[in-house]
Amino acid sequence: MKSAHHEETATVMRAVEISKFGPPAVLRFCEMPVPGIEERDVRVRIRAIGLNFADVFARLVYYPGIPKPPFVPGIEFAGTVESVGKSVKKFRKGDRVFGFTRQKAYAEYVAVPAALVLLMSKKMSFEEAAAFGVTYLTAYHALITLGQMKKGESLLLHAAAGGVGTAALQIAKHLGVRVYATVGSHSKTQTARDLGAAVVINYAEEDFAAIVRQETNGQGVDVILDSVGGKVFRKGWKLLRPMGRYVLYGFAAIAGRKGVSKIKALIESASVPLIYPPSIVSKNVTLSGFNLYFLFEKADYLQHAMLKLVAWYEKGVVRPVIGAVYPFEKIQEAHQFLQSRQSIGKIVVTIG
Repeated sequence: MKSAHHEETATVMRAVEISKFGPPAVLRFCEMPVPGIEERDVRVRIRAIGLNFADVFARLVYYPGIPKPPFVPGIEFAGTVESVGKSVKKFRKGDRVFGFTRQKAYAEYVAVPAALVLLMSKKMSFEEAAAFGVTYLTAYHALITLGQMKKGESLLLHAAAGGVGTAALQIAKHLGVRVYATVGSHSKTQTARDLGAAVVINYAEEDFAAIVRQETNGQGVDVILDSVGGKVFRKGWKLLRPMGRYVLYGFAAIAGRKGVSKIKALIESASVPLIYPPSIVSKNVTLSGFNLYFLFEKADYLQHAMLKLVAWYEKGVVRPVIGAVYPFEKIQEAHQFLQSRQSIGKIVVTIG
Protein backbone atom coordinates (compact mmCIF):
# COMPACT_ATOMS: atom_id res chain seq x y z
CA MET A 1 0.00 0.00 0.00
CA LYS A 2 1.45 3.38 -0.95
CA SER A 3 1.90 6.03 1.68
CA ALA A 4 -0.19 9.16 1.72
CA HIS A 5 3.17 10.95 1.88
CA HIS A 6 4.57 9.04 -1.09
CA GLU A 7 6.49 11.04 -3.64
CA GLU A 8 7.83 9.86 -6.96
CA THR A 9 11.27 8.30 -6.62
CA ALA A 10 13.49 5.94 -8.55
CA THR A 11 11.77 2.79 -9.70
CA VAL A 12 14.92 0.71 -10.19
CA MET A 13 17.83 0.28 -7.79
CA ARG A 14 21.22 -1.35 -7.65
CA ALA A 15 21.60 -4.30 -5.29
CA VAL A 16 24.04 -7.09 -4.55
CA GLU A 17 22.70 -10.60 -4.47
CA ILE A 18 24.10 -13.98 -3.53
CA SER A 19 23.85 -15.87 -6.81
CA LYS A 20 24.68 -19.21 -5.16
CA PHE A 21 26.30 -20.31 -1.92
CA GLY A 22 30.07 -20.02 -1.92
CA PRO A 23 33.06 -17.62 -1.69
CA PRO A 24 32.86 -13.81 -1.97
CA ALA A 25 32.86 -14.11 -5.77
CA VAL A 26 29.21 -15.27 -5.63
CA LEU A 27 28.23 -11.70 -4.65
CA ARG A 28 27.09 -9.99 -7.84
CA PHE A 29 25.53 -6.66 -8.76
CA CYS A 30 22.07 -6.54 -10.28
CA GLU A 31 19.18 -4.17 -10.83
CA MET A 32 15.75 -4.71 -9.33
CA PRO A 33 12.61 -2.72 -8.55
CA VAL A 34 12.68 -0.34 -5.61
CA PRO A 35 10.66 -2.09 -2.88
CA GLY A 36 7.11 -0.96 -2.17
CA ILE A 37 5.91 -0.26 1.35
CA GLU A 38 3.00 -1.38 3.51
CA GLU A 39 1.16 0.98 5.84
CA ARG A 40 3.47 0.31 8.83
CA ASP A 41 6.71 0.39 6.82
CA VAL A 42 9.36 2.95 6.05
CA ARG A 43 11.48 2.96 2.92
CA VAL A 44 15.07 4.01 3.51
CA ARG A 45 17.61 5.27 0.99
CA ILE A 46 20.66 3.37 2.25
CA ARG A 47 23.92 5.24 2.73
CA ALA A 48 25.92 2.66 4.70
CA ILE A 49 25.73 -1.07 5.42
CA GLY A 50 27.17 -2.81 8.47
CA LEU A 51 28.81 -6.16 7.69
CA ASN A 52 28.39 -9.01 10.17
CA PHE A 53 29.77 -12.52 10.36
CA ALA A 54 26.16 -13.58 9.90
CA ASP A 55 26.52 -12.25 6.33
CA VAL A 56 29.44 -14.61 5.77
CA PHE A 57 27.44 -17.58 7.02
CA ALA A 58 24.48 -16.54 4.85
CA ARG A 59 26.80 -16.58 1.84
CA LEU A 60 28.25 -19.97 2.83
CA VAL A 61 24.77 -21.52 3.43
CA TYR A 62 25.53 -22.47 7.02
CA TYR A 63 23.08 -20.05 8.57
CA PRO A 64 19.49 -20.80 9.62
CA GLY A 65 16.46 -19.08 8.25
CA ILE A 66 17.90 -17.56 5.07
CA PRO A 67 16.23 -17.84 1.65
CA LYS A 68 17.50 -19.90 -1.26
CA PRO A 69 19.70 -18.08 -3.81
CA PRO A 70 19.46 -15.78 -5.51
CA PHE A 71 18.67 -13.30 -2.71
CA VAL A 72 19.89 -9.93 -1.45
CA PRO A 73 21.70 -10.36 1.90
CA GLY A 74 22.43 -7.85 4.66
CA ILE A 75 20.82 -7.29 8.05
CA GLU A 76 21.67 -3.71 9.10
CA PHE A 77 21.80 -0.33 7.43
CA ALA A 78 21.84 3.43 7.90
CA GLY A 79 20.39 6.08 5.62
CA THR A 80 17.58 8.58 5.13
CA VAL A 81 13.84 7.98 5.14
CA GLU A 82 12.56 8.22 1.59
CA SER A 83 8.86 7.52 2.26
CA VAL A 84 6.60 6.24 5.03
CA GLY A 85 3.45 4.14 5.23
CA LYS A 86 0.20 5.86 6.14
CA SER A 87 0.17 4.45 9.70
CA VAL A 88 3.72 5.63 10.50
CA LYS A 89 3.79 8.81 12.60
CA LYS A 90 7.27 8.84 14.18
CA PHE A 91 9.29 9.27 10.97
CA ARG A 92 9.18 11.67 8.07
CA LYS A 93 10.95 12.02 4.76
CA GLY A 94 14.59 13.01 5.21
CA ASP A 95 15.05 11.64 8.74
CA ARG A 96 18.48 10.09 9.33
CA VAL A 97 17.89 6.56 10.62
CA PHE A 98 19.44 3.15 11.16
CA GLY A 99 17.74 -0.19 11.42
CA PHE A 100 17.53 -3.92 10.92
CA THR A 101 16.11 -6.31 8.38
CA ARG A 102 16.09 -10.03 7.69
CA GLN A 103 18.32 -9.77 4.61
CA LYS A 104 17.85 -7.21 1.76
CA ALA A 105 20.21 -4.49 3.11
CA TYR A 106 22.78 -4.82 0.30
CA ALA A 107 20.84 -2.38 -1.87
CA GLU A 108 20.21 1.28 -2.52
CA TYR A 109 16.76 1.09 -0.87
CA VAL A 110 15.12 -1.13 1.72
CA ALA A 111 11.56 -1.28 3.07
CA VAL A 112 11.17 -2.44 6.68
CA PRO A 113 8.63 -2.19 9.52
CA ALA A 114 8.99 1.15 11.28
CA ALA A 115 9.39 -0.74 14.59
CA LEU A 116 12.83 -1.90 13.41
CA VAL A 117 14.09 1.61 12.63
CA LEU A 118 15.51 4.26 14.96
CA LEU A 119 16.56 7.87 14.60
CA MET A 120 20.30 8.38 14.49
CA SER A 121 22.01 10.52 17.08
CA LYS A 122 22.81 13.92 15.58
CA LYS A 123 26.46 13.19 16.41
CA MET A 124 26.52 9.97 14.37
CA SER A 125 27.85 9.58 10.86
CA PHE A 126 26.13 7.09 8.57
CA GLU A 127 29.18 4.85 8.91
CA GLU A 128 28.95 4.88 12.70
CA ALA A 129 25.20 4.22 12.62
CA ALA A 130 25.69 1.23 10.30
CA ALA A 131 28.34 -0.10 12.70
CA PHE A 132 26.20 0.41 15.78
CA GLY A 133 22.98 -1.58 15.80
CA VAL A 134 23.77 -5.29 15.61
CA THR A 135 27.08 -5.20 17.46
CA TYR A 136 25.91 -3.12 20.42
CA LEU A 137 22.55 -4.87 20.67
CA THR A 138 24.38 -8.20 20.72
CA ALA A 139 26.76 -7.02 23.43
CA TYR A 140 23.93 -5.46 25.46
CA HIS A 141 21.73 -8.55 25.24
CA ALA A 142 24.62 -10.83 26.16
CA LEU A 143 26.12 -8.79 28.99
CA ILE A 144 23.11 -7.12 30.55
CA THR A 145 19.93 -9.03 29.70
CA LEU A 146 21.33 -12.57 29.80
CA GLY A 147 24.64 -12.10 31.60
CA GLN A 148 23.20 -9.81 34.31
CA MET A 149 26.70 -8.40 34.79
CA LYS A 150 27.40 -6.24 37.81
CA LYS A 151 30.23 -4.03 38.98
CA GLY A 152 33.16 -6.01 40.33
CA GLU A 153 32.39 -9.21 38.42
CA SER A 154 34.69 -10.86 35.88
CA LEU A 155 34.17 -11.58 32.18
CA LEU A 156 35.93 -13.88 29.74
CA LEU A 157 35.37 -12.32 26.33
CA HIS A 158 36.28 -14.22 23.17
CA ALA A 159 36.97 -12.47 19.83
CA ALA A 160 37.47 -9.27 21.78
CA ALA A 161 38.82 -7.21 18.87
CA GLY A 162 35.87 -7.86 16.56
CA GLY A 163 32.72 -5.81 16.16
CA VAL A 164 30.79 -7.35 19.07
CA GLY A 165 33.97 -7.73 21.09
CA THR A 166 34.90 -4.05 20.94
CA ALA A 167 31.31 -3.11 21.82
CA ALA A 168 31.31 -5.54 24.77
CA LEU A 169 34.62 -4.14 26.05
CA GLN A 170 33.18 -0.63 26.13
CA ILE A 171 30.02 -1.72 27.94
CA ALA A 172 32.01 -3.87 30.39
CA LYS A 173 34.26 -0.91 31.22
CA HIS A 174 31.16 1.21 31.88
CA LEU A 175 29.79 -1.49 34.20
CA GLY A 176 33.05 -1.78 36.13
CA VAL A 177 33.76 -5.37 35.05
CA ARG A 178 37.21 -7.01 34.94
CA VAL A 179 37.73 -8.46 31.46
CA TYR A 180 39.91 -11.34 30.34
CA ALA A 181 39.99 -10.90 26.57
CA THR A 182 41.07 -13.37 23.89
CA VAL A 183 42.26 -12.27 20.46
CA GLY A 184 43.71 -14.11 17.47
CA SER A 185 46.84 -12.11 16.71
CA HIS A 186 49.41 -9.73 18.20
CA SER A 187 48.02 -6.86 16.11
CA LYS A 188 44.74 -7.09 18.02
CA THR A 189 46.10 -7.16 21.57
CA GLN A 190 46.60 -3.40 21.83
CA THR A 191 43.04 -2.73 20.65
CA ALA A 192 41.67 -4.87 23.49
CA ARG A 193 43.95 -3.19 26.04
CA ASP A 194 43.04 0.30 24.85
CA LEU A 195 39.35 -0.54 25.32
CA GLY A 196 39.87 -1.62 28.92
CA ALA A 197 40.70 -5.34 29.00
CA ALA A 198 42.65 -6.21 32.15
CA VAL A 199 44.28 -9.32 30.64
CA VAL A 200 44.66 -9.97 26.90
CA ILE A 201 45.38 -13.49 25.66
CA ASN A 202 46.52 -14.41 22.15
CA TYR A 203 44.68 -17.71 21.80
CA ALA A 204 46.76 -18.63 18.75
CA GLU A 205 49.82 -18.94 20.97
CA GLU A 206 48.53 -19.22 24.54
CA ASP A 207 46.14 -21.46 26.48
CA PHE A 208 43.39 -19.08 27.54
CA ALA A 209 41.96 -21.54 30.08
CA ALA A 210 45.28 -21.97 31.89
CA ILE A 211 45.88 -18.21 32.01
CA VAL A 212 42.37 -17.47 33.32
CA ARG A 213 42.76 -20.10 36.05
CA GLN A 214 46.10 -18.63 37.04
CA GLU A 215 44.85 -15.04 37.01
CA THR A 216 41.78 -15.93 39.07
CA ASN A 217 43.59 -18.25 41.52
CA GLY A 218 41.55 -21.14 40.19
CA GLN A 219 38.22 -19.44 40.87
CA GLY A 220 37.21 -18.84 37.24
CA VAL A 221 34.95 -16.08 35.96
CA ASP A 222 31.37 -14.90 36.41
CA VAL A 223 30.39 -14.56 32.76
CA ILE A 224 31.71 -15.90 29.45
CA LEU A 225 30.75 -14.46 26.05
CA ASP A 226 31.44 -16.95 23.28
CA SER A 227 30.81 -16.58 19.55
CA VAL A 228 33.24 -19.35 18.62
CA GLY A 229 31.89 -22.56 20.15
CA GLY A 230 33.48 -25.97 19.58
CA LYS A 231 36.70 -26.56 21.52
CA VAL A 232 36.53 -23.04 22.92
CA PHE A 233 33.19 -23.88 24.53
CA ARG A 234 34.55 -27.14 25.97
CA LYS A 235 37.43 -25.37 27.69
CA GLY A 236 35.42 -22.33 28.73
CA TRP A 237 32.51 -24.23 30.27
CA LYS A 238 34.87 -25.45 32.99
CA LEU A 239 35.91 -21.91 33.90
CA LEU A 240 32.57 -20.74 35.32
CA ARG A 241 32.39 -19.84 38.99
CA PRO A 242 29.31 -20.82 41.04
CA MET A 243 26.43 -18.65 39.77
CA GLY A 244 28.40 -18.17 36.56
CA ARG A 245 26.64 -17.46 33.24
CA TYR A 246 27.82 -18.78 29.90
CA VAL A 247 26.39 -16.90 26.90
CA LEU A 248 26.83 -18.55 23.49
CA TYR A 249 25.85 -16.42 20.50
CA GLY A 250 27.66 -17.98 17.55
CA PHE A 251 29.62 -20.95 16.27
CA ALA A 252 32.36 -19.33 14.18
CA ALA A 253 34.65 -22.30 14.83
CA ILE A 254 33.22 -24.13 11.82
CA ALA A 255 34.19 -21.37 9.37
CA GLY A 256 37.76 -20.93 8.22
CA ARG A 257 39.38 -18.15 6.23
CA LYS A 258 38.49 -19.85 2.95
CA GLY A 259 35.08 -21.22 3.84
CA VAL A 260 33.45 -24.00 5.79
CA SER A 261 35.24 -27.33 5.95
CA LYS A 262 32.86 -30.21 6.61
CA ILE A 263 35.63 -32.04 8.45
CA LYS A 264 36.41 -29.00 10.61
CA ALA A 265 32.70 -28.49 11.28
CA LEU A 266 32.33 -32.11 12.40
CA ILE A 267 35.39 -31.91 14.65
CA GLU A 268 34.32 -28.65 16.27
CA SER A 269 30.71 -29.82 16.70
CA ALA A 270 31.91 -33.10 18.24
CA SER A 271 34.10 -31.09 20.64
CA VAL A 272 31.08 -29.57 22.37
CA PRO A 273 30.50 -31.48 25.61
CA LEU A 274 27.16 -33.05 26.37
CA ILE A 275 25.52 -30.93 29.05
CA TYR A 276 23.87 -33.14 31.66
CA PRO A 277 21.07 -31.01 33.21
CA PRO A 278 21.60 -32.18 36.83
CA SER A 279 25.24 -31.05 36.56
CA ILE A 280 24.05 -27.49 35.87
CA VAL A 281 22.02 -27.68 39.07
CA SER A 282 24.87 -28.97 41.22
CA LYS A 283 27.40 -26.51 39.76
CA ASN A 284 25.02 -23.53 40.06
CA VAL A 285 25.73 -22.30 36.53
CA THR A 286 23.62 -21.04 33.63
CA LEU A 287 23.91 -21.66 29.89
CA SER A 288 22.19 -19.18 27.57
CA GLY A 289 22.13 -18.88 23.81
CA PHE A 290 20.67 -16.36 21.39
CA ASN A 291 20.59 -15.15 17.80
CA LEU A 292 19.39 -11.58 17.21
CA TYR A 293 18.16 -12.64 13.78
CA PHE A 294 15.29 -14.45 15.50
CA LEU A 295 14.54 -11.69 18.02
CA PHE A 296 13.10 -9.14 15.59
CA GLU A 297 9.60 -9.93 16.87
CA LYS A 298 10.70 -8.47 20.22
CA ALA A 299 10.58 -4.99 18.72
CA ASP A 300 9.67 -3.22 21.98
CA TYR A 301 12.61 -4.79 23.78
CA LEU A 302 15.00 -3.98 20.93
CA GLN A 303 13.79 -0.36 20.81
CA HIS A 304 14.25 0.00 24.58
CA ALA A 305 17.77 -1.43 24.45
CA MET A 306 18.76 0.67 21.45
CA LEU A 307 17.49 3.90 23.00
CA LYS A 308 19.65 3.20 26.05
CA LEU A 309 22.64 2.45 23.83
CA VAL A 310 22.14 5.64 21.80
CA ALA A 311 22.03 7.60 25.08
CA TRP A 312 25.32 5.98 26.07
CA TYR A 313 26.75 6.96 22.68
CA GLU A 314 25.73 10.58 23.21
CA LYS A 315 27.44 10.53 26.64
CA GLY A 316 30.62 9.10 25.16
CA VAL A 317 30.31 5.76 26.97
CA VAL A 318 30.35 3.79 23.71
CA ARG A 319 31.71 4.58 20.26
CA PRO A 320 31.85 2.15 17.32
CA VAL A 321 35.29 0.92 16.35
CA ILE A 322 35.36 0.92 12.55
CA GLY A 323 38.26 -1.07 11.20
CA ALA A 324 37.63 -0.57 7.49
CA VAL A 325 35.26 1.22 5.12
CA TYR A 326 34.68 -0.05 1.57
CA PRO A 327 32.66 1.42 -1.28
CA PHE A 328 29.67 -0.58 -2.48
CA GLU A 329 31.57 -1.57 -5.62
CA LYS A 330 34.17 -3.43 -3.52
CA ILE A 331 31.79 -5.47 -1.40
CA GLN A 332 33.49 -8.71 -2.43
CA GLU A 333 36.77 -7.41 -0.98
CA ALA A 334 34.97 -6.36 2.19
CA HIS A 335 33.60 -9.89 2.61
CA GLN A 336 37.02 -11.39 1.96
CA PHE A 337 38.56 -9.16 4.65
CA LEU A 338 35.86 -10.01 7.18
CA GLN A 339 36.22 -13.74 6.57
CA SER A 340 40.02 -13.48 6.88
CA ARG A 341 39.64 -12.81 10.64
CA GLN A 342 42.22 -10.02 10.28
CA SER A 343 39.75 -7.18 10.71
CA ILE A 344 39.46 -5.11 13.87
CA GLY A 345 36.11 -3.72 14.96
CA LYS A 346 33.39 -3.32 12.37
CA ILE A 347 33.57 -3.33 8.57
CA VAL A 348 31.25 -0.84 6.86
CA VAL A 349 30.26 -0.55 3.19
CA THR A 350 29.12 2.84 1.88
CA ILE A 351 26.74 3.54 -0.97
CA GLY A 352 27.37 6.82 -2.76
